[in-house]
Amino acid sequence: MEICRSFVVDSMIFPYKSVDSRIHRLDARPKLLFVVVMFIFSILISDILYLVLFLAFVLIVAYTARILKSTLSILKYAGYVAFFVLLFNILISSGSNEILIVGPITITTESMLFAISMCLRLFLAVSAFSILTYAIHPDEALRTISKFGYKTTSSLSLSLRMYPTIAADANNIIDSMKARGMEFEKGKFINKIKSRAAVVMPLLLNSLERSISVAEAMETRGFGSTKRTNFGERKMTRFELLMVSSFCVSMVMGIFLFALGYGNADYLNGAKFGYSFYDIIALALLIGTLSPIMLGGHQ
Repeated sequence: MEICRSFVVDSMIFPYKSVDSRIHRLDARPKLLFVVVMFIFSILISDILYLVLFLAFVLIVAYTARILKSTLSILKYAGYVAFFVLLFNILISSGSNEILIVGPITITTESMLFAISMCLRLFLAVSAFSILTYAIHPDEALRTISKFGYKTTSSLSLSLRMYPTIAADANNIIDSMKARGMEFEKGKFINKIKSRAAVVMPLLLNSLERSISVAEAMETRGFGSTKRTNFGERKMTRFELLMVSSFCVSMVMGIFLFALGYGNADYLNGAKFGYSFYDIIALALLIGTLSPIMLGGHQ
């Protein structure tokens, strides 16, 4: 039981998967841009076909990065949220093509399609988030973002690192108290809360002491006193630069096509369900400009 709990905690605190894949060998910048593009598409696009194809594409990228199992695990938990999103949107959305009437509740074709569209949006955003979580090292991501404000990024980095440290301290304190005979899993619910409340004070004291030590270490090293420089900054290869350019083209093209009406689910408002030849061309262009990520980086 302790092994399973430790595995779950470690997988949630340290989610990055260090594996040798083409996606992992890429620089963090094209991967971050790819995730941003998919987030934007999940917000703008409401058409079910577009969302299904983009979701399938992201899952193929996750398979290439050898993180498909972890991605599907996240989607499994997102499925619980999607169920309530589906139910809620079916009940509150309206339309003209009635499917089922149960008392005051009227279920229409438009409400069903809208609910499915919202769930696919959620799955697409979560899948893109899994690429960010499992395929981009946190240090690389923060190093990339630090160019826009290293003090804020440093604070964020320390906060992210502090959480697993505090969690580890809490487990150590609980194990020490268990060794001294304190029970955490037995008794009534109130007793469990009281026993765990005893962990808070030593955990708080350890955290404050560690924060003071980090602040003193940063101060002695002159953090923020002079202009920041980088040692050994990685430069993107020519192919990665072309990849970034392709993703930028995809993002601009997607926004432009959305403004023209592509990716908008007009059938949600009662229009006839169907796709034109230009819809297929638009999808092919968008996926084509995103497909270079499948080639990944070189060793």
